[in-house]
Amino acid sequence: MARNAADKATSIDAQLRMLAPKKLSEDDKLVEYDALLIERFLCILQGLQGDKIRETVQECYELAAEYERTLDPKQLDEIGNLLARLDPEDSIVTTKSLSHMLILANLAEEVQIAYRRRQKLKSGDFADENSATTESDIEETLKRLVCQLKKSPLEVFDALKNQTVDLVLTAHPTQSVRRSLLQKHGRIRNCLTQLYAKDITPDEKQELDEALQREIQAAFRTDEIRRAPPTPQDEMRAGMSYFHETIWKGVPKFLRRVDTALKNIGIKERVPYNAPLIQFSSWMGGDRDGNPRVTPEVTRDVCLLARMMAANLYYAQIEDLMFELSMWRCSDELRVKADQLHRASKKDTTKHYIEFWKQVPPSEPYRVILSDVRDKLYNTRERSRHLLASGFSEIPDDAIFTDVEQIIYWRSNFSKICITIAVSCIVYLTFISSSAVLGAS
Repeated sequence: MARNAADKATSIDAQLRMLAPKKLSEDDKLVEYDALLIERFLCILQGLQGDKIRETVQECYELAAEYERTLDPKQLDEIGNLLARLDPEDSIVTTKSLSHMLILANLAEEVQIAYRRRQKLKSGDFADENSATTESDIEETLKRLVCQLKKSPLEVFDALKNQTVDLVLTAHPTQSVRRSLLQKHGRIRNCLTQLYAKDITPDEKQELDEALQREIQAAFRTDEIRRAPPTPQDEMRAGMSYFHETIWKGVPKFLRRVDTALKNIGIKERVPYNAPLIQFSSWMGGDRDGNPRVTPEVTRDVCLLARMMAANLYYAQIEDLMFELSMWRCSDELRVKADQLHRASKKDTTKHYIEFWKQVPPSEPYRVILSDVRDKLYNTRERSRHLLASGFSEIPDDAIFTDVEQIIYWRSNFSKICITIAVSCIVYLTFISSSAVLGAS
């Protein structure tokens, strides 16, 4: 049963190639990705549990691959007999290891799908209808509407800007994978993607390989199960993590691609800022239809928490914009507004800011206006924090954002300093849901 590492690696690669779909093209890297992840994991397992466990896990894996190829029930019997001979502790480690290998295989497939999609985008080939669910593209869709269904570009544009997709985050903890593991899986995907970049240097490759091994080991040694039931506040924090990690950057990127796709079918204007193609709603902390754990106090806490997190996201984005928009040339209307804000602002320094903590000079009008927005976002965040902690805050309503219309008004009058075209989409979840609660605070 003992074999050297080279034989084991060859065996893994061979088994993976047997399992790989025959339709894979020559440039597909699924087998290569999968073999790398599983080989790294088996080496880690050997270091943690010894040669015996590694060999047992690999034998189970190879028997499963053989069954996949032949559908011979004897292979399943062999796996069952092999596991039955293990003592309880070894059987737990073995099954956990096999489960982890399946997760790594899924991650390899996700990286492969992304790689394959990039290749399709480069060649302009989205003709494989069998892969429509993973290879759909907004530009290709709009072109089909115009060329195949004979819709005019203006009809497509009007239909697009007059519809909204409302994505609802549920109140139930249906996401069984812990956030700690989701983050580690994301880092594994990133390492795997960068490892196969064409311009990678040997030193970078070695460093990425070491980082990949660290993340694989950390994921394997992390408990997959939440040991305490989540509260509604925990659900909101978990839901808002999707905004931090995915939605905040992903939605603007998608909407920019929509604008590019519209331009390529002949539409010269962008989707209006006040026509949200995507908006977000939430049941978290609001399912008052019989859930005994959701009380008025819980709903209020969740709304405050959502507002605080949203204000923090915008606050960070505004500070980034203050660095970018250092220009002095602007419209007369914007300069008048900047002069008004500058005269009304306090002359003393604001020491709780890391950057731009002194009064911004009127010669930088964009920064003057952005500093006013930053002040209100800071106060919005701090007021929410105070209310969560003690139920009371001395920050007045006129110093904060209390309604989504205030954000939209600011965007409409000073569109040149907008954060992104997606602001009006993302803000619906946080500011609208909490304005009624905070209005009475």
